[in-house]
Amino acid sequence: MKSPLKGKKILLTRPKEQNKEWADKLGLLGAVPVIFPLIEISAAQDSAEMQEVLTQIYQYDWIVFTSINAARHSLEILNKILLMSHKIYIAAIGSKTAAYLEDHGLEVDFMPLIFTSANLADEIDDIKNKKILLPRTNIADDNFAAELRQKGATVKEITVYNTHIINDKHDSLQQIVNEGLDVITFASPSAVEAFCEMKIDKKEARIACIGPVTGEKAKILGLKVDIVAEKFTTEGLTEAMLNYFENVEFLTQ
Repeated sequence: MKSPLKGKKILLTRPKEQNKEWADKLGLLGAVPVIFPLIEISAAQDSAEMQEVLTQIYQYDWIVFTSINAARHSLEILNKILLMSHKIYIAAIGSKTAAYLEDHGLEVDFMPLIFTSANLADEIDDIKNKKILLPRTNIADDNFAAELRQKGATVKEITVYNTHIINDKHDSLQQIVNEGLDVITFASPSAVEAFCEMKIDKKEARIACIGPVTGEKAKILGLKVDIVAEKFTTEGLTEAMLNYFENVEFLTQ
């Protein structure tokens, strides 16, 4: 049976190092992935803040990892936890974040059913008077930490990685769009911002978002969102695109 994605040109806008596996899987489905990163991820350089956290790590009751990037750039924290006899509870947003932590020897104690920070804040219980460490990106908003504090927690935020928006490649990206794209994918609100700041004419390309937070950002910035994943992973977004084009083919028969 022919894949609904066969021949479809799909733009991948995640950071460079995070596109290959997804591109390979799309290729196996007959799609033509086009890689054009719209954000860059780099490690934070504030070693003094990290050392302060490491020396006080035993004080924390919870550490909450909101993304796989937060986990990947917290290796010093992870290694410190593994050496401790004191139990620190681990919360993770997303199955890939949880899998990364488990691969590094940690037990994930809590993961929200829906992979958003709002759902984690809503679902997590018994954090009143608890100390929570929150590794994050430099551009994260304060909403999540504020929600945890409203539930009575003391929250320490530490920037472990920087997110840089790539918004200076208008001509290169517009040329790719002009040559024909079927789908433009966004896996984060930051990628949406980069795309919209360049004022790209998307032509006839569909917009596909990894989840409702990214989808809402796209709508706010004026994009018509055609596809939103129900499972907030690249696999979930792939499944959503398959379903979308399968329905399109059915309706045009």
